Amino acid sequence: MHTFVMSLFLSLAPACSHAATSATATTTAPAASASREAAAKPKITAEAAQATALKQVPGTVLASELEREHGRWIYSIEIQPTDGAQPRKEVEVDGDTGAILAVEDEDRDD
Repeated sequence: MHTFVMSLFLSLAPACSHAATSATATTTAPAASASREAAAKPKITAEAAQATALKQVPGTVLASELEREHGRWIYSIEIQPTDGAQPRKEVEVDGDTGAILAVEDEDRDD
């Protein structure tokens, strides 16, 4: 009898294990989906990023680009400084915090 009960238990174990896995997958799927959705767009708008960049480098925005780099959103904003003697600048702004990450001179032939 003991052997029969053990056989029955072992034959049912994979089914129970599968059910537990399925329940876990179902409960974590919305959380994973929500985090993917949150990562799908930055918290800072392009306009806010440009305003931040222009405070750092006054001038005219020539181009603006949003990219996902190393798991975070980065706005790259190209500015022609008001002082025409200065080279164009590229200002990188964090799309989630609005922090300035870098300010670099642009090459003239880009």
